[in-house]
Amino acid sequence: MDKLYFDYCASTPLHPKVADLLFCTTEQLYANPSSVHEMGFEANQRVEKSREQLSALLHVEPSEVIFTSGATESNNLAIIGVVRAWMKKMSRTPHVITTQIEHSSVFNCCKQLVEEGVEVTFLPVDHDGIVSRTSIEEAIQVNTMLVSVMHVNNETGSIQPINEIGKLLRAKPHIYFHVDGVQGFGKLALELDDIDLYTLSGHKIGGPKGIGLLIVKEHVVLTPLLFGGEQENGIRPGTTNVPGVLSLVEAIEISLREREEKMQVLTMLNDLIYSKLEGIPEIIMNSPRPPLSTPHIINFSHKGTGVTSALLISILAKQGIIVSSQSACSSTAKTSRVLMAMTNDEFLSSSSIRLSFHESVTLDDARYLVHSISHMINQVKSQNKFALLQR
Repeated sequence: MDKLYFDYCASTPLHPKVADLLFCTTEQLYANPSSVHEMGFEANQRVEKSREQLSALLHVEPSEVIFTSGATESNNLAIIGVVRAWMKKMSRTPHVITTQIEHSSVFNCCKQLVEEGVEVTFLPVDHDGIVSRTSIEEAIQVNTMLVSVMHVNNETGSIQPINEIGKLLRAKPHIYFHVDGVQGFGKLALELDDIDLYTLSGHKIGGPKGIGLLIVKEHVVLTPLLFGGEQENGIRPGTTNVPGVLSLVEAIEISLREREEKMQVLTMLNDLIYSKLEGIPEIIMNSPRPPLSTPHIINFSHKGTGVTSALLISILAKQGIIVSSQSACSSTAKTSRVLMAMTNDEFLSSSSIRLSFHESVTLDDARYLVHSISHMINQVKSQNKFALLQR
């Protein structure tokens, strides 16, 4: 049976142009770009040219582009890096504001800071999974030095008001604003003017795994997490992943160039699938409709007591449908932390399914997905859980 993949939030296929570039540069640009010989110099020149391309695409300075291994490293570097630098300078306890629905690479990073004595406020969200600008303003203290809010939630697609938050913090230059842009990039318009630190991951946008970036504005002071060479302005040491850097830039350029066309496809898919699913009595929709969310994510739960995400995923897999319940980084958790923050309902939070789409998904694929979900609901109604798992 051919499989239909609906877990594009976890990882996307390489864009064909990116795949060609990755193969070519891996084969040809194998010299260490920090080496002083001619081949090393050539590799370094390609990296720096890529940095300049990115600065033009994202409207930042080349020196503000830091290449990393991916979003988890970027988020940790942004948060822990600025907190440690602030503590070293100020010699007092810092205060960080974030939300209860952040990706685990932000949420668990902030939990670790709490263990180290840092004050962290985890703000609640409304039933649509959106934090309010007012709650952030009210949470600000005299020692607040960082606000970290994602652009798009990776489980529900809810769009956070980062433009409003950025305008609020513009008048408070002593507070840095960090945005995890992983699920929003290439889907939503992006302005970095009021954002101090911005995270991006390659494999979420048709690029390779193992490469990402962190935009660090020139006025931001942070302490590196790793120590070694002087690569990336001394902020992120280690041998530069030359093929990864070049491929990431290609993926970013394609994402920006094709954004509107891709969004038309994703909106059409969302309209079809969302309207069909919300008509099924046993299903409750967790994702709000666009424009409160991006069209590439739909999250729903089964209302039945004792019906788990694992059971639903298993039933769909037998029909060739590949889906997830949460972020891949949180996939072992039985209950979604994000949905608990939104609903405070353990049953709904433990029976959620996340559908995430790509511009390559066809309308026929979408119709089969809806048919398979309807069939899954009927199976759950007509048979006990043990029998379903044995099939």
